[in-house]
Amino acid sequence: MSQQTGPSPKVARSDNPVLQFVGFRLGEEDYAIAITKIQEIILMKPITRLPQAPHFIEGLINLRGSVIPVVSLRKRFGQPARDFDEETRTIVVNVQDKTVGCIVDAVTQVMRINREQIQPSPLVSADDSCRYVSGLARLDDRLLIMLDVERLFQFEEPVVPSAVGPTS
Repeated sequence: MSQQTGPSPKVARSDNPVLQFVGFRLGEEDYAIAITKIQEIILMKPITRLPQAPHFIEGLINLRGSVIPVVSLRKRFGQPARDFDEETRTIVVNVQDKTVGCIVDAVTQVMRINREQIQPSPLVSADDSCRYVSGLARLDDRLLIMLDVERLFQFEEPVVPSAVGPTS
């Protein structure tokens, strides 16, 4: 019987875990969200607009009986709005015990990325607008911007409405 020397394959794999992300596009930029934060990806649904909501909140949708807020990531990131088309999708995420829909130009793919491929964001801004970028990954000839949806929907005031219900 031979004895194994060195770390077992299981230990070696846990040192550099492979993480899964869903990739999407906004304009010409590639972004990704950890798959563990995503509930589902859906086609566009009719949106009920909300009066006096922040500019990046498109409104509310009915998702199988649950009313959830929908945010335009283009507007949230200060990009110009564009018309929805057949590629437009809503990525439904679970953050801070809430469900929120994120409108993106197109969902690209599910990716497996080694933790060592992810670098911290070198971006620092005076207004802290880049706080939702958790890192960057170089894939082939492009740069992938990794989003931290927990930070993305962390507001000082509650601007993402909760499910609509009776009020007293």
